[in-house]
Amino acid sequence: MKKIITKPQAFFLPLALLTLIVGLLNRDNYLLISSFYGSYMDVSVWSVSVSASIFFILISVNYFSLTLTGKSPKKVLTILHILFQVIALIPLFYFSITADLERTDDQIVQMNSILLFAFFVFLFASLLHIINFILSLISKKD
Repeated sequence: MKKIITKPQAFFLPLALLTLIVGLLNRDNYLLISSFYGSYMDVSVWSVSVSASIFFILISVNYFSLTLTGKSPKKVLTILHILFQVIALIPLFYFSITADLERTDDQIVQMNSILLFAFFVFLFASLLHIINFILSLISKKD
């Protein structure tokens, strides 16, 4: 755990691989997203997984660049970033794996509410990452 906090890229690179594997295994599945007007939109699990994997690779590059400059990320912000990132991914992984199940309209609305909440948690985790990265860059060398 101590290594993950000091070098978070050791967490995000395997997370990118895991996200890619989940997407590959569920490549033919689609998340059914309802709109405000009663229609539905299918979102490919594969496209979401590839996008998330690329995002996690970019986060790893950010953290690795801190290592190259001799700076270390802030421990509290790193812990919070990792925690919120995992919280945001759990519903996405669950609904990606179970996307081929038949759902009622109420279940789709509930799933969309959970995914929307997970998206906002994901955005908050991304904001924590940016704050952590900038604070680490402007702080004095360790």
